[in-house]
Amino acid sequence: MARYLSVGMETNCIAPMRLERLSMRLFTLMGVDSLFLPDHYLSFVPRTVWSPQFTLAAKVIPSPDAYFDPFVMMGMMALAYRRPRIGTGVTEPLRRHPATLAQAFVTLDHLSRGRAILGIGNGERENTEPYGIPFTKRVARLEEALAIIRRLWESGGEPVDFDGSFWRLRQAIFATPLYNNKAPAIWVAAHAPKMLALTGRYGDGWYPTKKLAPEEYRSCLERIRASAVAAGHTMANFEPAMQIQTAIGANRKDVLESLARNRAAAAMAMLLPGALWAKHGLEHPLGAGFEGFPDFVPQEITDAQIDAACRQVTPELLGDGIFAGSVDDIVAEVRPLVDAGLRHVVIWNIGPLATGAGVGDMLRLALLIRKLRRVRLSSTSR
Repeated sequence: MARYLSVGMETNCIAPMRLERLSMRLFTLMGVDSLFLPDHYLSFVPRTVWSPQFTLAAKVIPSPDAYFDPFVMMGMMALAYRRPRIGTGVTEPLRRHPATLAQAFVTLDHLSRGRAILGIGNGERENTEPYGIPFTKRVARLEEALAIIRRLWESGGEPVDFDGSFWRLRQAIFATPLYNNKAPAIWVAAHAPKMLALTGRYGDGWYPTKKLAPEEYRSCLERIRASAVAAGHTMANFEPAMQIQTAIGANRKDVLESLARNRAAAAMAMLLPGALWAKHGLEHPLGAGFEGFPDFVPQEITDAQIDAACRQVTPELLGDGIFAGSVDDIVAEVRPLVDAGLRHVVIWNIGPLATGAGVGDMLRLALLIRKLRRVRLSSTSR
C-alpha cells in the first residue's frame, strides 16, 4: 500500500509534436507517477484570445485547438516511458463505442505492461455538437458503456449479449486477453450525485476535474463508497484522485493578480459555473444558470462576452477555481485534500498562459512535483 501521494501530469496533447514529446520527457525526469492526456477536438480557449498579444503561450503553440489523437499518442508513450502510468484525462463514450474503448485500453495495458488507466466521463458539448454528435442523456449513456466494458472484459472470450437503450450486443466476442488476467483501471470523472454513484459501481478510481474543498471531497468520496458497498464492489484498491489546475509563481497574491489581468485566463474563467461567479457578487457572461465547462463551446463565445469577463474577473474568483501561488502555497492547499482521502493528484499547469513557461516555471513545477510526492498519506487515504 502506498505511503505517499502519487503525482501525475496532464499534458496538452497539442501540436507541435516536438514540444509535446519534450514536455513528456521533462515530466518523466521530474519523477511523475502518471501521464494523462486530454481527449479533445477543441480547446476551452476562444481562438480570438490566442495570440502573443494576450498570452505568451501562443509564441510556442500556434493553435489551442491542434489536438493529437490521445489513443495513438498513448501507444507511443507506453513504449517510450517505462515507469509512469498512462491514461486519458478524460475520454467519453459519445465519440467511441464501448467495445472500441475496451479494446483500446486492453491493448494499451499490454503495451505498457499493466499501466493503463481509462479515465472516462460523460463528455463536453464542444467535442460533440459541433461535429453532429448528440449531447444528450450523457449519464445514462456512460452507465451503459461502463456496463458493456466490464462485461466484455469479464467475458473470457465467451459471447456477450446486452440489451440497452443505446447499444445492443448480440453474440459479441471479446477474446483479447487481459494483461496478467487483470483488467485496466477505470477512473470516472464524476461530480454530481448520479455520476458519483456510477463511480462506486464501476470505477477503480475517482477523477474529479474541478476544485473541491476538503469537506466536499470527503463527502463525495463517502457517496462513492456507499454506492460501491450497495453494488458489492470492493474499495480495497480504489484510488481517489483529482486533477488540479495550477499556476505557480512567487506567491498566491501576485499569481492570481497576474492571471486576472490576462485576457486568455479571464476568458477561461468563464468555464467556472455561474453560481460560483454569483458567490463573488459577479455576473457570469453566459448567464447565472451556466453550469460550467461541460456546456462551454469556445467558438460560440463573443468578444463582448470576453470583454465582460475581463472587466469582472477577480483574483478571488480565480482562486476558487485553481491552485495558485508558490510551491509551498499549493502544497498547503493539497494537504487537507489528502487528509480527506486523496491519493493521486494530477497537475494541469495553466500558469504558462501568463508566463509562457520559461526555465523558472519548469524549475518551480519540478519542485512542486517533488514536494507533493513527499506528502504522506493519511490513514483514510491508504
